[in-house]
Amino acid sequence: MDRRGFFSIDALFAVTLLLMVTGVLINLYQGRNQVVAWSSAAYESKMACEKLAAAINTVYATGQDSELYIDLPATIDNQTYTLSFDSTHRQIIAIMPGLDIAEGTSKAAVTCKNVLIENLDFSRKIWVHWSGNNIEVMNA
Repeated sequence: MDRRGFFSIDALFAVTLLLMVTGVLINLYQGRNQVVAWSSAAYESKMACEKLAAAINTVYATGQDSELYIDLPATIDNQTYTLSFDSTHRQIIAIMPGLDIAEGTSKAAVTCKNVLIENLDFSRKIWVHWSGNNIEVMNA
């Protein structure tokens, strides 16, 4: 049993190439997976902005005695988020610091500029109503 193995440079190149291609494909998959998760969270935060903006616009258009109750998701993609109002541009803005979703990503236009938004607990119903000359958004 005096058999000896031999070393093939072709086999070494083939294994190296296989490992490189596998590494590139795994990296590509992980990057795409992160983009999909971020896009999903950005879309959901945009929908929360749109829902709140629609409620504010409806209360504004209906007049002084109107009010609406809406539900918004408590978290988006298991991340906390905040909704604020930019009176200069008349926009509802969603900010999710955990996913780097900021003002430029998720926003929705509002007709009026006299909106007051309190610190909202999204696990409870949101109440949109007139309060004097302003539309107030608060927990019910």
